[in-house]
Amino acid sequence: KEITVGGEVRCDYCSVDSAAKRLYVSHGNQVVVIDLAQDRVVGNITNTPGVHGLAPAPALGRGFVSCGRENKAAIVDLKTLEIISKVDTGANPDGMLFEPGQGEAYMFNGRGKSATVIDGKSGSVTATIPLSGKPEFAQADPNANRVFNNIEDKSEVPVIDTASYRVVANW
Repeated sequence: KEITVGGEVRCDYCSVDSAAKRLYVSHGNQVVVIDLAQDRVVGNITNTPGVHGLAPAPALGRGFVSCGRENKAAIVDLKTLEIISKVDTGANPDGMLFEPGQGEAYMFNGRGKSATVIDGKSGSVTATIPLSGKPEFAQADPNANRVFNNIEDKSEVPVIDTASYRVVANW
């Protein structure tokens, strides 16, 4: 089935909240929210300049949006779709994820060559982790206390220890 989202055509990351049956689609300078049970757009998250995507944290009722053009992460209430606050990150946050083991959001800063770690509950920055190049998308393994990232300009995958906030291996 095709669902029209309208607006600008640039899209980057899509993410799914399986429990809420919602799809979050970065689209221009907003995140379009689609109800997957009804196959229709149910809202938009705006004021997200240079958005790359949203990392849902359903247990917290929050989402974490990378706003690349303003070097910030927007923390969003997933019920109201309103921005709760914005947090400074490194230059050009791109890839993002929520790591449920520690309850933290990771913003991977393309030009900043770093990862900004944000406490999911307080919204404060926990750590900034230097990386060897331009990070893109990442994946978490909460059972192993690890986050893996794609460094697109180096063909590397740094392995981040989520307890110490350090790169413990480079593949």
